[in-house]
Amino acid sequence: MTLALVDTHAHLDGPEYEPDLEQTVTRARDAGVTMIVSAGQDEATSRATLSLAGRFPAVAPAVGVHPHLAKDAGDLRWLVPLLDDPRVVAAGEMGLDYHYDFSPRERQREVFARQLEWAGERDLPAIIHCREAYDEVMEIMSAHRKPGTPAVIHCFTASYDVGTALIDEHDAFLGIGGAVTFKKATDLHDAVQRLPLERLVLETDCPFMTPVPHRGQRNEPAYLGLTCAAIAALRDTTAEAIAQATTANALRLFPRLAARS
Repeated sequence: MTLALVDTHAHLDGPEYEPDLEQTVTRARDAGVTMIVSAGQDEATSRATLSLAGRFPAVAPAVGVHPHLAKDAGDLRWLVPLLDDPRVVAAGEMGLDYHYDFSPRERQREVFARQLEWAGERDLPAIIHCREAYDEVMEIMSAHRKPGTPAVIHCFTASYDVGTALIDEHDAFLGIGGAVTFKKATDLHDAVQRLPLERLVLETDCPFMTPVPHRGQRNEPAYLGLTCAAIAALRDTTAEAIAQATTANALRLFPRLAARS
């Protein structure tokens, strides 16, 4: 049985896919991935993902500024018309990254807050990156996110308690990717076992976070079924059940994606 899956977070615009992008999208389709949200990280990649959406009906664009690139994002005026494009299904990837600190933290916070506000003005979901900054991400969400606007913490790898706070206090979805297949990701395993299934969505974050047994290679949407199977094993259920639930969740998270399905 072919699963019907949604990859809620990918980066298909990079040079990693230039040699075989069409084949990559075809392999995803053949693996049951019906839709792929490709997220921008700055002006160039946001425009590139809009271009990809024009070429591939299965690709849905999100536009925004990654915290790593916040320092070079300028006044962000370029982002406004991209957010207004009716093809855009979400704002992001945005957020905070205090692990690498490639951009000054104050600048990260400023750019994150502004994007949350602009997303809320347009009723767009927010795709949020968080690394070693959960407390501040939640503070900024409380202060700058329009109530009722969907949000997903992508590449969630934290504990059950953190996940519970994000769900209960911020009504967030959690993006589960290839890390759930890693043997040493015990906190994530525990979280995925116990968190409410109706708040989990699948993602690849490709070309990064490649699941076992392909770890160390380029990731791609066709591998999403491996993550689905790992979650099913942790929750003692079937891959079909996880696929059905997470696809329904993805369509609730991204209403414009639901309108395209």
